[in-house]
Amino acid sequence: MKATWIAGGMLAAALGWVAPTAGAEPGVTRTSIRIGQSAGVTGPVAGSVKEQIAGAQVYLKTVNANGGVGGRRIELVTYDDGFDAKRTPDNVRKLIQDDKVFALFMVRGTPQNESILPIIAAEKVPLVAPLTGAITLHRPVNRYVFNVRAKYQDEVARAINHLSTSGMSRIAIFYASDGFGQDVFEGFSTALQARGTQPAASANFVRPMGDISQGVASVSKAKPQAVLVIGSGSEAARIIRELRKAGSEAQFVTLSNNAADSFIKELGEDARGLIITQVVPGTNSSQMTLASEYRSMARQQGIEPTNAGMEGFMSAKVLVEGLRRAGSDLTRERLINALEAMRDYDLGGILISYGPQRHTGSSFVEMSIVSSTGKLIR
Repeated sequence: MKATWIAGGMLAAALGWVAPTAGAEPGVTRTSIRIGQSAGVTGPVAGSVKEQIAGAQVYLKTVNANGGVGGRRIELVTYDDGFDAKRTPDNVRKLIQDDKVFALFMVRGTPQNESILPIIAAEKVPLVAPLTGAITLHRPVNRYVFNVRAKYQDEVARAINHLSTSGMSRIAIFYASDGFGQDVFEGFSTALQARGTQPAASANFVRPMGDISQGVASVSKAKPQAVLVIGSGSEAARIIRELRKAGSEAQFVTLSNNAADSFIKELGEDARGLIITQVVPGTNSSQMTLASEYRSMARQQGIEPTNAGMEGFMSAKVLVEGLRRAGSDLTRERLINALEAMRDYDLGGILISYGPQRHTGSSFVEMSIVSSTGKLIR
């Protein structure tokens, strides 16, 4: 797929777009299926977003090289929103109204996805694999949203369980004060309450991140054994550095939104010992064929497999399977029905299941830690 820069963002699309025939579903021609995405190709999450897109493209390129889905190549159109939720709705309107995409895919960020829910409901456009684990995308069930990854609150519960079984009871949190952070804070509080404890300390910050010295001081003063750091890659890296400078010896934990090679490189030596929850298997996993499939396809294309890329790869597999099951007479309604009928679809070690009352595909969560050499160890 050839990448071209256009006003307002990046357009990544295959060559050979053919106008749809009269009466055809938007984004569908005899030879192609056009899929749309808005994500922060620039800005604070650019590193992980690029890895996720690269992972998705590894699978889509392989599918296209083998005839596509029912003879149709899959084209991915990506607009850059800079991780600014105010830009996401305009991007999505352009994708639907101007680019005539068939479906949306891998929109990145909690407030970004929340901002487009009214649009996709009005336009009846399915959104597959939003890149967020926010509870608002899972509950109540939204007919047009199909989550692939587990919820953030599942990640938090797993992290708190791990810390508790390691003998840590004084646990603090430093989080973004938006929908993403509030969602995680709710899960954090619930998990602690279930163990009869309260947060050792809590601090939050407003985006864009400004002065965090007060929050750093309050968390440091509490001397927690562990701190959950909830923000984008650059935000989390800054919080961890500032807490280290303030003398904190806490165990730091962050979530899967930061499970990217670019984040670990940005954090440098301060990444050592950092725990990161994961919603996909490790790229070097020998137990899941999903990982070996990703490694093999990526290396055949000259792409280095990454942890964030694995999420893109996994998401693309679900999208393609839904398109295949929807049949040759492809419509948005048929895609929705095909996904809702998917039960225990084995991606290669991870099962995906949907239903009319369940749009959470996977509940897979595991823990990883950054080694002294900067590698993620499961």
